[in-house]
Amino acid sequence: MTLLYFVELFELDSNANQKKIATFKLLDEGSGAVEIDGNRERPIIENIQGEGIFDYKYARPGKLYLYDGMNFLENLKYHFRPGYLLATDVKKQVVDN
Repeated sequence: MTLLYFVELFELDSNANQKKIATFKLLDEGSGAVEIDGNRERPIIENIQGEGIFDYKYARPGKLYLYDGMNFLENLKYHFRPGYLLATDVKKQVVDN
């Protein structure tokens, strides 16, 4: 069995309903890169992949990218503050191999 860590990204539609647009996943807590389930061609997803996100949690200089693993996941909720886009806290799930 393996631990899967993930963050879900939601957007609000015109009726204020949440719609999941992507899931960012990391297997184990190791040094692996984060994978994205969702439409990778959406501008917001392309921007995250190319431009990275700031480290708001630990306030370190520089940006975080998918290859930064857990640090990247932990900072998604700070990058998408409540508004029309919202990221969940890091969740974990046990998956069978």
